[in-house]
Formats: sequence, C-alpha cells, structure tokens
Amino acid sequence: MRSFIILLVLALSTNYCLSQTIQPADDACIEKCHHQSATSRVAQVTYFQYGTMNKYDLKYLKLDLNATAGSRVISGTALTRSVVLQPLDSFVTELKDNMIVDSVYINGVKKVFTRSGDHVFVSLSPSLPTGSVVEALFYYNGTAGSGGVFAGTVGSNGLTYTATLSESYQAREWFPIKQFLKDKIDSADIWVTTTPPYKVGSNGLLQGIDPMPGGKQRYRWKTIHPMNYYLPSISIGNYMEYLNYAKPAAMAPDSILIQHYLVDNITYFNSVKTNLDKTPPFVEKLSELFGLYPFSDEKYGHAHANIGGGMEHQTMSTMAGFGSTLIAHELGHQWWGDHVTCATWNDIWLNEGFASYCEYLLIEKTPLLFPTTNAASYMQSVHNNVLSSATGSVRVPDASIFDEGRIFSGRLSYNKGSAIVHTLRFEMQDDNLFFNSLKNFQIEFADSVATAADFKRVAEQTSGKDFTRFFNQWYTGEGYPTHNIVYYRPNADSLLILVNQTVSAPTITSFFGGLLELKITAETGDTTVLVNLQNNNQVFGFRTRKIPSGIVIDPNNWVLNQSGTVTNAIVVPVRFSSFTGKPGKNCSYELKWQTAEEGQISSYDIEMSEDGIRFIVAGTLPVNTTNNYAYTHTSGDGKKLYFRIKGKDSNGNAQYSKTILVDPACDTDFKIVISPNPAVSNLQVKLNVPQAGDVVFKLIHADGRIVYRSEVFFQSGSNNWQWNGLKNLPKGVYVLQAIFAGKEIITQSLIKD
Repeated sequence: MRSFIILLVLALSTNYCLSQTIQPADDACIEKCHHQSATSRVAQVTYFQYGTMNKYDLKYLKLDLNATAGSRVISGTALTRSVVLQPLDSFVTELKDNMIVDSVYINGVKKVFTRSGDHVFVSLSPSLPTGSVVEALFYYNGTAGSGGVFAGTVGSNGLTYTATLSESYQAREWFPIKQFLKDKIDSADIWVTTTPPYKVGSNGLLQGIDPMPGGKQRYRWKTIHPMNYYLPSISIGNYMEYLNYAKPAAMAPDSILIQHYLVDNITYFNSVKTNLDKTPPFVEKLSELFGLYPFSDEKYGHAHANIGGGMEHQTMSTMAGFGSTLIAHELGHQWWGDHVTCATWNDIWLNEGFASYCEYLLIEKTPLLFPTTNAASYMQSVHNNVLSSATGSVRVPDASIFDEGRIFSGRLSYNKGSAIVHTLRFEMQDDNLFFNSLKNFQIEFADSVATAADFKRVAEQTSGKDFTRFFNQWYTGEGYPTHNIVYYRPNADSLLILVNQTVSAPTITSFFGGLLELKITAETGDTTVLVNLQNNNQVFGFRTRKIPSGIVIDPNNWVLNQSGTVTNAIVVPVRFSSFTGKPGKNCSYELKWQTAEEGQISSYDIEMSEDGIRFIVAGTLPVNTTNNYAYTHTSGDGKKLYFRIKGKDSNGNAQYSKTILVDPACDTDFKIVISPNPAVSNLQVKLNVPQAGDVVFKLIHADGRIVYRSEVFFQSGSNNWQWNGLKNLPKGVYVLQAIFAGKEIITQSLIKD
C-alpha cells in the first residue's frame, strides 16, 4: 500500500472528469509506499481515460531510454505495437503533461499530435481498419513525476538510485502507455543507457550491455511474457550483482536464475545475504504450492531502491530492504498479480490478499527460515490488525477504485484479504483441494486477468463446495464475529454447547456462518470438535464424560473473530426438556416449556425475532415450583416469528432453549409439528399446506452434510409423514428443513440421543 491517497477518477467518455479531495489513510505503510511531504498528502487530482483506447489491443512495448542514478530526468523513445480492434481514426495514449513530446510517428510516418489532460492524441487519416497494425513511436524527454519515479541517495549504505513504481496509475508519469488492466503487453524490450559504474535492472533477461558514445553503457532487457501496464520497470544504481539459483522439482534438473542487484557495499551485503539466500527455497516451495514459477525461462530477482517498501515488478521486484516477509510477499506476487492480475481494482484482493498469505505460507512451510517467528503468532498479528476497526470490506467499492489509500489498505486488502484466504482453506477441510484450487486458477487465467468471481467459480468446481455464503460474508460483507459460549452437561456422558454470536457491523453482515473449531479443555485432556454454524444460538451436542474447565474458541486461528483466545465458558444449571409453540386465538402465539433442572435460575426472558438472528425481549416470567411454563404473545401482526427462552441467574449468566418458529395461523399457511424431539428411532412430521404439491425434506448434520433427502407429494390441508431411518444415524445434532414450491417453510433442530 501507499502512505498517501490521490483520488483518480475514470471517465470512459471523451470529455468527462471528476475530482475530489481525500484525506490520508490511517493504515501504516506495508508495501508500496510513496513518501511525500505532509503538504502534498492531501491532493486533488483529475484523472482521465478515453474510451478510444479500447479500440486497439496493445501487443508490444519497446523503451529505449537515457537515465542516470539519482535523477528523474528521462529521455529517449517509446514504441508500442498494437492490433486495431475497431476502425481507428485517432490514436490516443496516456502521458503526463510535464513530459515533453518531441515527435510522434505512426507506422513510420511523422504525425501532428495534440495534448490534453495527460493524454496524447494523434489523428489518423485515413482510418486504420480492424485487424491492421498500428505502431506508435514517441520521442520524448523531461523530469518524470515523483509519483512514478524515485531518485536519491541512502546515507546509511551509500546507495544512489533511480527507480520506477507505476502501480496503480503512475506508468504514464514516465512513459507513454495505455493504463487498462485488461490489456496486457504481450512482450517488451527495455533498453536503458546510463553512465558507469551504475547498472540497470529490469524485466526479463539481460540480452547484453553495449558500449555507447561518451563512455556510457546500454543495458538491453527483454521479456517474452505478457505483462500488465504497471509492471515494466527500470532500476538504476551503484549496484553489485549477486546470483544464486532455485531448483524447483517440477523442472529438475534445470534451475531458475535468481539475480540480485543491490548497493555495492560489502557490509550491507553481509547484513542481508542470509535473507537473500532464502529466495531460492521460497521459489521452490511456492512452485510446489501454486505450480511452477511462471517466468522460469527468464529469472527472478531484486533491484535495490528506496521506494519505501517493495514492488512486484515482473521477474525483478524493486526493494527498499530485504526482510524475509517482504521477499516472500513480492515473490508471491509473481503468481498473484503478475501471472494472473486482478481484472479491476475492486478485486485487488487477488493480488494483495494472496501475496500477503504467501508470507504466512512460507512461515508455515519453511519454519527453519523464520527462526524468530511462527505461523500461529504471525496469523494472530494479522487478525489483531483487522480487528482494530469494526467495518470495511475486502472488495474495494466502486466509489473507491481511484482512491489508492483504499486500494492498498493494509488492514483490508492485505491483512483481511490474507485472513479470509486462510479461512477459505479451513472451510475446504482438505489442503489438497485448497492448493489444487489455487493451481487450477493459475492455469485457467495464466498471463491474463481475473475477478474474485472467477476465483470463486474455480474454487467451487475444484472442491465441489458452494462458497456463496463465504464470499457474501467475508469478501463483500463487512466486520467480524464475536462468539460467546454457554455449555451444559445434561448427564454424566454428554455435553451441550450453545454458540452465541454478535457481529461488529450488524446492518451490513448480520451473521457469519461456517465451520468453527472449539477446544474443550479438561483436567483429563483436551478435545477439539468441529461445528458448522448455520444460525445464531445454535446448540451442539457431544458425547463425553470429561468435565470441561473451559472452551477455547477457534484454537488454531482459522477464522477471523474477536474471541480467538481461551474463554471460561459459562455454566448455567438449567435444562429445557421441552419447548413448543402453536397458534392461539386472535393471531396470538402460545408458548410452553418445561425444565428438568433449574438450579439458580431466577427468571425467564421470552425472546422473539422475525429473522431468527436479531432477537428482542417479548416478556419475562419468574421461576415457579412446577417447572412448567406458559406464555401467550399477542403482538406479532400475524407474522411467523422465531422464539427462544433465556434462563437467567442472579449473576447475569444465561442459558438458551432451542429456537422455534411459530405461525399464528391468521390465514392459510404452512404449519409443522415434529414428534418426538429428541427423537429416538423415527421422525414424525405433521404438516399443513395450502395447496397440493411436493415437499422436499432434508436432514442435515451439524457439520453441514445432508444425511437424508426425500421428496413427498402432499395433498392440500393436513398431512402426516414419517421416516424410520433416524435410528440408523449416529447421535448428534441435526437440522430438518422442509421446502415447498422452492421456499423453505421450516427449519427445526433435532438432537439424536
């Protein structure tokens, strides 16, 4: 991310623009950081793009430049070769107005050009037909904008440098280019002439170093792999070269060149050599996890420049320093961002979230290379940062796709992006499926662009799982859950656990469902169980003779939540032996419940809800001596309502009953009665439907598996249905669903003893 924000507004018409003043981001600088003076951090910038540029497909780029370390002055030529997609009567490209254009040639013919709004316009007469080639050659010079080119010296180690950084919209600050994410450059030659002893690093492979007049040298770099517009780069400095090699198993016995350009200072080199030498094993491990390093026929490397962080320039990342996690991050980008690039800045998660998760993966998979940290503490620090604020989605909203502070938000795009990749891995419950999903995505969208929806589809196809809920909650949704636990031992060999959840952004994401681990701690040994949260205040039953001393929620930090540390679970000595509801007179709701034990319970709150998630207190009853209770609710407006009973003791501790749905029967609607519950051997359902039709019954285990499905034709009115297969299922918690005419009409929890 960057440490300042400039708003850039896109207009795809020829003469439309917007502007806005934006305050600086609060996030700490993590990766791509431009350091400007305090007075320039609040900037108002107008940004144009012209739809005419969609009429050609950029194929080839050649830069032939003159530059030197310590200066942002650039001169030379930029040539692009494109294929015309629609009849083209004007060639338009982007270049900042502070750069001087001496002349423009189109297909070898010198042309008159005009400039406006940081664009160059060249009229073409006659128009170029569809399918033809347009070759545009620009002679230009000037002092490149400080947003795209960095230059200076570093007193601590003696580095003198000039380096480019074009993400997200700054390529046009130093060369003419079409800044459209979906149009990758197929191949490029990048030539730079400079004065020795300076060296030049860039993309691809070094083809040669040519002697030039005046004692100068020209470095010729070439890449044959598609590359997005913000990834071409040059780094010039008083460099030494250090080489080593990666040997991924997929290309044995061949190897990949790892080429480091860093300041020619032996003391500095010795201080970072250990980390530089981690690059080959990092390449080997990520090749194993994602598929072979995508540019294995060229190289990977680093170029040293004080850009404030790191930047994943294709095949040669530009680095202000050489920390282990920064090396891991920028290397991860070679797959996530370079090989496959986000199709829009909304989906920067595909770049930054996955590159950030590469840091975690390499800590997890190569622990000997991270002697001072471990995967658990690293993920906890990621979670701590995300939990520092209650809202914000991983997906960048449309209104913010030109707000670089939001695009490169350390908390959302990087850390929460990384955290939800980790959670997705947990949801799959199979590392082979998870990593195969990543490999399949890299294969399908190789050298191209993709969206989060594309990734979701590939993950679903590979794993056979539906991730709609996951992406709605974690990617486009906002906030995080906090879990609270109540448990009760109804007898010596069983345990009931109720999981209550509150959320940090309830008006946006009201509930976070999915898998959750609970570690039950006990003097006789700990037990970790897996539950599948489908609704709030869900009760899970387990067979165990252990006496719990507490419960650790999400002990392995798989799920972003506020309750990831040990919590002493509350024990409330009440057991609800039954809780039923039925329609009463005049659209009322008649509730009855019976308790087997009450201990210190002082009163019962009757809570109601329209959606089964957000409950309010409808009434309160004191404890009586009969253990039988009845309550009539009269203000439901004829709606179906969810009810639950909350038993409270004098200390404020609470135990909940199951949740039931009651239809007041103000008109002909669906009604269901399930008997017995808890069921022993069979399932008996009484169901009233308004018209004849098929009812689909599903019995779902607490872990999300559908253990039984049946489609039954019912006549209009009252019907009975029985299933004897319950006796063959293992003990546990189940949910019965009934679906009529495509509409879910009942969801009922069952405990099989």
